[in-house]
Amino acid sequence: MGSMDSSELDLPGGSSLHQQDSLFERCHWLYALFREYLFRDHTDEIQQALFPDGPPTAGTHVVELGCGPGFYSCRLAKAFPQIRTTGVDLSRPLLEWAKSRARHLQLDNCNFCQGDAQSLPNLPHAVDAVIVSRLFLIVPDKEAVLAEIFRVLRPGGRCYIEEPASGLTTRLPLSALWLLARLTSRPPAKYREPQKQDGMSKTDFATLASSQPWASVKVDHDAWYQYALCIKPEEQTTIVASGHIPDASRSAA
Repeated sequence: MGSMDSSELDLPGGSSLHQQDSLFERCHWLYALFREYLFRDHTDEIQQALFPDGPPTAGTHVVELGCGPGFYSCRLAKAFPQIRTTGVDLSRPLLEWAKSRARHLQLDNCNFCQGDAQSLPNLPHAVDAVIVSRLFLIVPDKEAVLAEIFRVLRPGGRCYIEEPASGLTTRLPLSALWLLARLTSRPPAKYREPQKQDGMSKTDFATLASSQPWASVKVDHDAWYQYALCIKPEEQTTIVASGHIPDASRSAA
């Protein structure tokens, strides 16, 4: 399947969405630079969590929810040519950035579509795994996002979540986006994102991760980030919340 423009994957819940003013529309290029050069790269941890038994089988479908510039969608598509990845985001400028990255890397197995994480479009392929990175900092209804992830995952599918635990790594990028927006908007515009956001507490993060009837939820954290690996049951079963995600090396920041 060839690489598609996001417009080719505008599904119900995507292009028809009512768009409020967003920092990620106004300052998309700054956020893309943050994702590329400031935020930690968790690709190794993601691969280990989603594919613990070795390389994924052909046709495996991975969705990066709130993909922004398509960082993980492209990295996984490049690492595993036998899978397909789909990045979903609300920001058209960031989706354009993601498409450009995929074209530059000549990825035929990486696509993008516009969609709201709180009400996901119907994706054209079964979803085997979902990646969520830094999304819960900005969505107003976190439980609705988890419910949508649970809904679209196939039985036995996996969801990997990473969120900043440090107030510094949470507030600095958002503050920079707000500053740039104020300096470049005349008159100053209003945006739907919060002006200040702290990271979730360990308790709140664990509670959120466990809000769906997963077969298992594994939570972990370090000084900078919190992580959860959630696995959908093959059949309806009792939730098991437990200790640690399998470790991979993690650098600071």
